[in-house]
Amino acid sequence: YQFVSASTGHCTQLSENVETLRLEVDNLQKRITLLENNNKKMTGEDLDLIHFKDLRQLEKQLNLGARKIRSRKDKILLERIGSLKAKQRSLKEENANFREKNERTQVGRSEEEPNNINEIIGGVNWELERDGATQHPYQTSLNLSLS
Repeated sequence: YQFVSASTGHCTQLSENVETLRLEVDNLQKRITLLENNNKKMTGEDLDLIHFKDLRQLEKQLNLGARKIRSRKDKILLERIGSLKAKQRSLKEENANFREKNERTQVGRSEEEPNNINEIIGGVNWELERDGATQHPYQTSLNLSLS
């Protein structure tokens, strides 16, 4: 008796579960149909069947979506502008550092090297006189010892 009543209870429970699942499937099919219709409305399909009130609601939803998109776009652009300005400041500082370093290098070179051509020429003449090259200006012979 217990086995029969247990199996009958099990069958009753199964039939209740099946009925619950059928209702859930029906509800999901209705929801899918509703979502498909909303999707068609949003994409502009089947607008002939839409009432004026629904068109107004659709227009409001589209405007809200467009505002959210514009707001997000503006936020992204402002963030990008901020990062580019920071990069600009950094590059300006780096450029100023390079310019300062270049100026220091130029100042160091100008102290080490003569400033004008006369100083350079005077230095060369002095070296020639010291080496005795001016005492024998035409001495161009070359001695080759070939044995």
